[in-house]
Amino acid sequence: MRNIYWIFAVLLLPAAAADAQTPEPPRWDFNVSAGLFNGRPGQEARGYQDEWYFEGRYAAAIGRYWTDHFKTELEFATTGEGRRFTQVTLPAPGRPYPYPVSIEEYRRLQQVSARAVWQFYDNAWVHPYLNVGVVVDIDRVRRFSPEFYYPPGDPRVVLPPGVPRPEINREPETDYRAGITFGGGSKFYVSQNAYLSAGVQLTYAKPAATVSLLAGFGIDF
Repeated sequence: MRNIYWIFAVLLLPAAAADAQTPEPPRWDFNVSAGLFNGRPGQEARGYQDEWYFEGRYAAAIGRYWTDHFKTELEFATTGEGRRFTQVTLPAPGRPYPYPVSIEEYRRLQQVSARAVWQFYDNAWVHPYLNVGVVVDIDRVRRFSPEFYYPPGDPRVVLPPGVPRPEINREPETDYRAGITFGGGSKFYVSQNAYLSAGVQLTYAKPAATVSLLAGFGIDF
C-alpha cells in the first residue's frame, strides 16, 4: 500500500511543477501612439472662420489591469502647432460699410486623460475595446494679423489715411478646460505581450471638441 502512495506522488509531481511555472497574467500596460488630430475650438467669431484645424497627435499611456477585461489608464497627449483663420469686421472712417480683417491663430493642444477601458473577448490575437473617461485640455494659442489700412474711398471726399486696427502679435495665451473623452478600437497581438493598436478617440471640453485617428504600439507586463 505504501508503494502505491509513492507512485501517486511521483505521478503528481510534474503536474504540480507545471502549475507552479504558469506565468502570472500581466497587470500593467504601456503604449505609445501617433495619429491625425482634428480640433474645433468652438469659439464663435463674426464672419468667416475655420471651424476645424488639423495636426499630428502623439501620446503615451500607462494602464493597470484589474481583471482580464477591465483596466484603467492615464494618458498624456500633445499635438503639433496647427493654424486656423478667423475673421473680424471693423468700421472704417467715412465708409458706409465695415471691412473684414483676417486673424491667424496658432494652436498647440495638450491633453491629460484618465479612462476606464473594457476589453472584449478572450481571443489570443485580436482584442476590441471601448473606453470612457475625463480629460483636461491645456490649449496654447497665439494670434497674429498685420496692420490693417482701409483702402481709398471716394476721391471727391478727402479723408486722412488711417489704421483702424494696429498689428496683432500677441504673446501666447493658455486656456484650461475639463471635459469627457471616449473612444474605441482594437489591439492586434504580435506576440504574447506585445501588440499593435488602431482606434479613434473623441473629446469634448466645452466649447472645444477633438477627433483623433490613432495607431500605436504597446506591451503588457
